[in-house]
Amino acid sequence: MNYSRQRETVYNVLRSTKEHPSADWIYGECKKIMPSIGLATVYRNLEQLVLQGKAIKVPVGQDKYRYDADISLHCHGACTVCGKVWDEEISATLNDALNAECEKNHSDGFSLTFFRVCEDCMAKQEQ
Repeated sequence: MNYSRQRETVYNVLRSTKEHPSADWIYGECKKIMPSIGLATVYRNLEQLVLQGKAIKVPVGQDKYRYDADISLHCHGACTVCGKVWDEEISATLNDALNAECEKNHSDGFSLTFFRVCEDCMAKQEQ
């Protein structure tokens, strides 16, 4: 039963934050709770959580991902400088259009990420 306990730990760490953490960050937090957990175990369990529909994997660049325990249909923003990810507010018109496309295509959902420079990186560039 150790395997399911590891997955539960990974899931609880992911659910504990509103941020969109990397697997490395999740691993660091899991190590505090379960010192024997390995990085490969964290990656494997994150993939299982995504497959089970308990988490979202947000691409932020070539072979780079962040994770989100909020599985509701929503969009993300990702910084092209630092890789930070956040929930992106979209207009009701775009939201309705995306949901209509999902219904028309018999899709379970969508993934939409807006790539731009985040406010923190913009402020640093202006200094």
